[in-house]
Amino acid sequence: MGNRIYATNTPADTLDIIDRSSRSIVSRVNVGVDPVGLAVKPDGSEIWVTNHISDSVSVVDTDAASPTFHQVIATIQDVDNDLSTTFDEPVGIAFANDSKAYVALSTDNQVAVINVETYTVTRRLSISAQDPRAVTVRNNRLYVTPFESNNRSQLSGCTQDKVGTSDICTFDAVEHVFSNNNVLSTFYDADIIINPDLPDRDIFVFNTANDLLIDTVETVGTLLYGTAVDSNGTVFVAQTDARNTANGRAGTLKEGLAEMDNRAFLNQITRIACPNADCTAPVFYDLEPVPPTHPAPGEALATPFGIQISDDDTTLVATAAGSDRLFTVSADAGTVLGSVGVGAVPRGIALESNADGSPAVAWVLNVADNTVSVVDLTDPASPLLQDTIIMEDPTHPVVKQGRIAFNDADASTTGTFSCESCHPDGHTDQLIWVLETPICDVPGCTQIAPRLTMPVRGLRDTQPYHWDGIPGDPYGGNNTRSINADETPNCSIDDPVTCTRHLVNGTLATTMCEVGNCSLNDEGLNGALDSPARDALATFLLSVPFPPAKTRPYHNELTDDARFGFFEFNFINDAGGRSTGAQTCGACHRPPFLVSTNTPGTGMEAPTWRGAYDRWMITPQARLNIIDLLNIVNMDSGFPEENMWELAGSSASIWQMVVQGSTGYSGAFARQVTLNPQSADETRTRDILDSLEASAIEGGVQLQGHGATIAGTAASDLSIYFNGSAYATLDDTESFTRDELITMASAGELVLTLTGHAGTRTDVENPQPALWGLDPLEAQTREMVIPFLSDELTLTLSGRHIQAGASVYINGRRVNGSVACQTGTLDNCTDEIILVTLTEAPTNGGWHFLQVQNVEGLFSNDMLFFSEQNPMRPRAGNIIASGGSFNSGQFGRDWNTVEIAAVSFSESGGQLHVQTDESDEPWHTQISHNVLVTGGQQYTICYRARADAGRIITAYTDTNLDSYTNTSGQQFQANLTTSFQNFEHTFTIAETDLRGRIAFDLSQSDETVHFDHIGMFEGDACGDP
Repeated sequence: MGNRIYATNTPADTLDIIDRSSRSIVSRVNVGVDPVGLAVKPDGSEIWVTNHISDSVSVVDTDAASPTFHQVIATIQDVDNDLSTTFDEPVGIAFANDSKAYVALSTDNQVAVINVETYTVTRRLSISAQDPRAVTVRNNRLYVTPFESNNRSQLSGCTQDKVGTSDICTFDAVEHVFSNNNVLSTFYDADIIINPDLPDRDIFVFNTANDLLIDTVETVGTLLYGTAVDSNGTVFVAQTDARNTANGRAGTLKEGLAEMDNRAFLNQITRIACPNADCTAPVFYDLEPVPPTHPAPGEALATPFGIQISDDDTTLVATAAGSDRLFTVSADAGTVLGSVGVGAVPRGIALESNADGSPAVAWVLNVADNTVSVVDLTDPASPLLQDTIIMEDPTHPVVKQGRIAFNDADASTTGTFSCESCHPDGHTDQLIWVLETPICDVPGCTQIAPRLTMPVRGLRDTQPYHWDGIPGDPYGGNNTRSINADETPNCSIDDPVTCTRHLVNGTLATTMCEVGNCSLNDEGLNGALDSPARDALATFLLSVPFPPAKTRPYHNELTDDARFGFFEFNFINDAGGRSTGAQTCGACHRPPFLVSTNTPGTGMEAPTWRGAYDRWMITPQARLNIIDLLNIVNMDSGFPEENMWELAGSSASIWQMVVQGSTGYSGAFARQVTLNPQSADETRTRDILDSLEASAIEGGVQLQGHGATIAGTAASDLSIYFNGSAYATLDDTESFTRDELITMASAGELVLTLTGHAGTRTDVENPQPALWGLDPLEAQTREMVIPFLSDELTLTLSGRHIQAGASVYINGRRVNGSVACQTGTLDNCTDEIILVTLTEAPTNGGWHFLQVQNVEGLFSNDMLFFSEQNPMRPRAGNIIASGGSFNSGQFGRDWNTVEIAAVSFSESGGQLHVQTDESDEPWHTQISHNVLVTGGQQYTICYRARADAGRIITAYTDTNLDSYTNTSGQQFQANLTTSFQNFEHTFTIAETDLRGRIAFDLSQSDETVHFDHIGMFEGDACGDP
């Protein structure tokens, strides 16, 4: 714009302004946390910046005549009544005109439509694919590109009737996925194939006049990074096309890593002509020779990312983020014209064209070394690096070097892909691959098993690091290579870098190395990257967090749905379907990080539920993602993540646990509010300020504000911080109350944006604290056990990374309390056992949530505990969580059974019908449901029942697995007739049981039993089931 270049400085949370003439940074604007995208309003008066972590858009005034020039004058966001964002992870942004803009909400799979005048969201465009990022507007058309669109690859499973009818169908998926959880893929051939029935929606074209979808383009590529559109409506997409099917016949042909030729992706630009309403078939520009021919050393163009087109439509200018190069391509012919080295991991491009439309200068944002390269394009065949502008970067220096190594495609033999290629931004490509996974050592294991790419995010404290339980294993024990015999550890639990280094060494020696052509590094280890780069990469891997919880409320208190979700996950929902005696989800996917390792019987990891909202491919082999199975369950063809995880055992409440559970930050972290004349007096503004200030007082965030005071046409910069009672200038010479700031803003005398920032001790050297029960962190448990608050108001549990002076939070709010080792000294407690002592018990008994926060540091996970110091809040109505009527598959989803003597269970008309044979053991046909009961509380079991002929049944409560000890004092007998009768049984529970259950034994007779309105109620009377 004019003589200025604007660049997002993501690590520093600023918009940096560069003078084009001097090529120096002349100003910096504080925006939100993690700015990643920007767009200029067509009239040039504003620049909008998407803040990936703040879930907001900063509107920066670029009118040089305005008193608020280069100030944030508004913050665009969308918040619901729980003070949770509904504007998650914005990335791409584009203006339709001066009245309308579009923002890609990546994890929501939506594009928000913004009223430019009011800065409000007016509607949302649903994108039936994953992770929309790049958005481009040209000639009244909006082009939306989902990043992880897939490539129609899946396992070779199908319904039984199709098995053997084609080479894309080699096993009965219903049998080996739905009927039996065949985790090891034994006794069948599992190939990775292309299934044409699997949707692959890559570009969505909308009419900007009415926001209606015009066309959808398929098979553009796999990972779609950037988009450019010429004046004729021709679309160019910088993308990498995965070759995970090139060696996918691991089952039928026993293919392995050699057949991939060390070419995991084809680096391409895809061309699609969209001149009118319909787009033509994609045309692919290969940027390198196709396998088996490889690019010469230094000529690879790995991970094409940013892309622009010259004003004359002749020349594409793009970045190869994995090769650290800018390159030019003939837009018509698709030939590479020239390239030049720039900074580390170039992604963004601002392109200047000459008067005749030919390319002149490219300004390139290099995100890993945080620089801007200036490239002369006078001769597109010979780009010339002219200058490098260094931006401020607070990143830990070792982490910075490790990130560069992570993105470096020279880590692969052919130079064509990097670690980042499969783990974009530390996430996952959501693809299955045949790599050098060991073949399991039990009968039926005959092939290398395909494996889904795991996220790098949140690796710390989740060793070992792969589905198969081998890389970076400090514990030893079984794994898929050695299921029935323990192996020794291969790294040290006391030095986590040794574990990630083991992972790095193994990956570089296998996946990244061409079979038969693997070089040695300076340590004599197979694979590329020297020792310092590997060490830095190992540290970097420990630094990659999951993003802050997607919808944790700004005030940091979990919603009731999320609270129940934690309880349901750990004490109600089980992994055995209807079968009685299965572990709950939380026993395998356990605190602190919803994961466990070395599963008994298979040696595999239990996948983490953290970040599930951004992963639609699930299970180690993506077995649930077979299109025939998804069609059976009537899955939405856009494969919404929440719906996909329902197949893995989620529920509406558990999903709220997923999207609200702590990943290390207060709910107030990164949240923003701008005070201006329009927002100052809004109720929502005050609500947000209440949350931000409360968290700042507690130490959860540092509340900082940047803006300007305004007097007529003059303005003065103002930077302040909240000191717990007022807003003080950075030199503490002046302070303001909140009311004073609001009054000034309302009067047009102030524009100010307040942001909740993290403390100063949140880097790789200060990991997230972890809380869990009194059992090994890595081990699965038979039953989930949580601490109970003792009479001395102390909780005894396990903890890691907890530093001296850590503060205590109960239910999202800081309380008076202390953290100490049972023996030893923080943060090195003996056996990692800690004591958390409160000064007073929670007001109500029942389950609560504990967190600790290190000083100026990160928050722990949300850890359930139980308090009996005060009565539990009365639970009105039926305490059977799923209710007592049987509709819409409720029985199969929520109840457990014993079926030794059972004939059938069915639901109709809101009733449950049980056919059974007679048995000497009444429990051989049984229905049951988990239910929490508290000591000293009176309960009444209520139900309506009849039988096809007179018979008896029994009802009772017990302790559930594994002892099934009666807790209701007796088994209550009911005499059924052929007519429905109402029954009720009242009793008092002696001891609290978080995973108690209500049960009915039914095999005293072979007469069919019919149930309706089953309920359990506190007190001595029945209520509405």
